[in-house]
Amino acid sequence: MRTRTLSTTKSLLPCALLLCSAGQAIADNGLNVYGFLNAGAYYLDEDDITIESYESGSPQFFNRDTMMGLQISKEISERTSATIQLTAKGEEDFAVRTSLAFISHALNDSTDIRFGRLRIPFFYYSEFLDVGYAYNWIRPTGDAYGIPFSDYNGADIIKRFSFDSFDGQIQLNYGRRDKEIVLFNEAYESELNNFAGATLNLYMGDFGLRVGMQQTQMTLDSAADMQTLIDVRTGTKTPDEALYDLAASGARRIDIAQTAATLLTNSMSEETKETFNFDDKKARYYNLATTWDNGDWSFIAETAIINFDSGLYVDNFAWLASLAKRFDALTIHTTYSTSRDRLDGGDVGKVQEMMMLRGEDESITLGMRYDLDEATAFKLEASHHIEETNQGLPGASGTLYRAALQLVF
Repeated sequence: MRTRTLSTTKSLLPCALLLCSAGQAIADNGLNVYGFLNAGAYYLDEDDITIESYESGSPQFFNRDTMMGLQISKEISERTSATIQLTAKGEEDFAVRTSLAFISHALNDSTDIRFGRLRIPFFYYSEFLDVGYAYNWIRPTGDAYGIPFSDYNGADIIKRFSFDSFDGQIQLNYGRRDKEIVLFNEAYESELNNFAGATLNLYMGDFGLRVGMQQTQMTLDSAADMQTLIDVRTGTKTPDEALYDLAASGARRIDIAQTAATLLTNSMSEETKETFNFDDKKARYYNLATTWDNGDWSFIAETAIINFDSGLYVDNFAWLASLAKRFDALTIHTTYSTSRDRLDGGDVGKVQEMMMLRGEDESITLGMRYDLDEATAFKLEASHHIEETNQGLPGASGTLYRAALQLVF
């Protein structure tokens, strides 16, 4: 991958550093203002396929892959600063949202602590995920980067260190998130409590390694539909008829799944029944990434593993591998990515299989990036996406074509 490499001594605010590299920040008495802009268009050639909420049909302009961000930082003292980042995304009708808002304090030359709204360090590119200029893709593949939220309220502490020929950084974070989550294009009120994790980054020459783990106790406002359960239990409708009518009524997908699970687990143990809800259930996320960049060639491989205690959302294993070659201002890159659900064992897995929760996808992407100047990049991509399995059934395949202009200022 082509990245703007950040030294480990400056990785506390990589997004701000990337923007600052454009050399156009406004600085006055410790006040710094940076911005970034992504403007994109796409065309999806297949109706019967779902790729990260892209819609098939006519070419689409300036909705998906289009956003603007503004980051303002103010030095309060020699060791303390305040930062806020505002973003407006085309897929959210350009509503302005506060994506980051925190106070940072340097405990010493190698240790920083932050309080406020922070980015969850799920991925290698987490801290500057919205800054499309920072990487080769128009946006990272949803196979491996598919978590539907990226921020939390809390604190983290970052310690930088060096030993022998290694530079490194360790980050510990803790907090909570009490905001709406969009799953399957549907909104759910959620509580993510005790959000805690640790991330280690190591660098040696052209090589880099990242290992991370996050855990939270997750609650969603999903619930089984009582009228559907009554209709089945009184014999008014068969289970298939009742669930079909529930889906036709526009009920949310996880509510339908919880209703189906309630019917299917009726004769099973209380432990199995209790598994199929989203009431204070643990979710765990593991990440491993390795990078290599010698200036002409670059490579990244990244793995994401998600484990849910709730049977309503199946465990998932995803990974990507990407290779890029630079030719002065032009970069050519190719990426393979895959996402595969894993059913639980025992009765829980049997119910998940009957509910047809499993999905298996893979994508092959070919793209180019051309740097128009030191702060502006034009990108083209074609991603062929194959749904091997979609909701337990054979899926479709299609190709997503995208173009974008991305810049920092």
